[in-house]
Amino acid sequence: MSTDQPTSKASEDEASLYEEALTGKALVPVSPERMKRDEKKVKRGFWPKVRTTIGKVPFIEDAVAGYYCATDRKTPVWVRATLMGALAYFVVPTDMIPDIIAGLGFTDDATVVLAALRAISGHLNEEHRTRARYTLSDSEELEAADMQRDEAPGA
Repeated sequence: MSTDQPTSKASEDEASLYEEALTGKALVPVSPERMKRDEKKVKRGFWPKVRTTIGKVPFIEDAVAGYYCATDRKTPVWVRATLMGALAYFVVPTDMIPDIIAGLGFTDDATVVLAALRAISGHLNEEHRTRARYTLSDSEELEAADMQRDEAPGA
């Protein structure tokens, strides 16, 4: 490896975040530290949250498609950061409107996830949506996705 290249994917992501913020490609400046915290929350809680919300929230397929877009290394870093922030909000049960409140609990989550998806809509492709539909339609695939979470480094 040459010495002028970043030594890890994390430092490469950080460099991309700063470059995108400085050149105006990112919608808003993104903190690498914030993105790491959001990624950690999503890695730990996304698939368990999906399992408990299937059939309860109408935007679950969009959230899973967003997850696949956010974890796709071809996706620009600012898009991944935007999606990780929205998905971290979805995962945390104690947000503006706690998820336990019947009828209202997921309205804020839906607003955040769908706003993020709208902001990055050009980057969410049919491959992400197809993968989401497939994962949600096949219980073995959903279990495999959840197992990957458990096996991921730093999960």
